[in-house]
Amino acid sequence: MKNIIFCALLSLILGAETTAQQTILLKNPSFEAEASAGSTPTGWINLGANNESPPDIQPGSFDVTLKPQHGETYVGMVVRDNNTWEGIGQRLSGGLMKDSAYTFSIWLARSPLYVSFSRMTGEVVSYAAPTTLKIWGVNSKTNQEELLAESEAIDQSKWLQYNFTLNPTVADFDEIDLMAYYAKGAEKKNGNLLMDNCSSIQQVNK
Repeated sequence: MKNIIFCALLSLILGAETTAQQTILLKNPSFEAEASAGSTPTGWINLGANNESPPDIQPGSFDVTLKPQHGETYVGMVVRDNNTWEGIGQRLSGGLMKDSAYTFSIWLARSPLYVSFSRMTGEVVSYAAPTTLKIWGVNSKTNQEELLAESEAIDQSKWLQYNFTLNPTVADFDEIDLMAYYAKGAEKKNGNLLMDNCSSIQQVNK
């Protein structure tokens, strides 16, 4: 009788371990830092072009006034008329495994004004065109990368939560990159993307 009970308990424990889902917590998921132009929040790395400025910790710069969705600050990123764009990334505390599925959400918006200098025209312009968010998985050892998700065009001036399912198929990834990119029909136009309040990355059953 004792052996039967022991086997049953062992089966439950092993089953729970097998079905346990991984949760990856991001560092500084709400992009909290001192608001300033050309600055990357703690826990994140700048992924923009070498000859361009980093993203901005908003609000308060370039006529951006939208209040944060969470906390005190958020990130503002731009795409430019000279075929460059901004992004940030982070090494993960746990990897995204090939052929697994994960959920992830983030709050996104667009500022109706984002006034700055254009290297292309030499004039002060508003980076107001809609953009998209591209989410990349990166393997830092092999340099393999995969586009895991892309948002629709972000053209609203209020915060909305966007939910994504990430399905790595190329490799295991130990880095996630969040990149602003041109919306369809707005290629090589000056635009902006505001990001706040990332969720954890939660593994789910496919």
